[in-house]
Amino acid sequence: MTSAAAAPLPMDQLTAILNAEVARFAARGWTVSSVQGQQAVLQRKKRIGWFWNLILTLLTAGLWLIVVIIRVVNRKIESLIVTVDAYGRVSTRR
Repeated sequence: MTSAAAAPLPMDQLTAILNAEVARFAARGWTVSSVQGQQAVLQRKKRIGWFWNLILTLLTAGLWLIVVIIRVVNRKIESLIVTVDAYGRVSTRR
């Protein structure tokens, strides 16, 4: 039994696959930084754990609020690269 090698997909199908994947990430809060060919770069600001920061702020009578403000101002930006190869396989890396 022989299996035929999979043929590369046309560019319009690859673009549709990439757009669907980008839309899936955009629904989870990512923004599109750039799209070039079969690759998209997505970004979002890193989340802050508000529950423990609120508890610590209440326990320290507001003193911990200084740390919270510093964290909010200096949030890091996460980047995610989404690529689609010629056969329609999607890969992501941070």
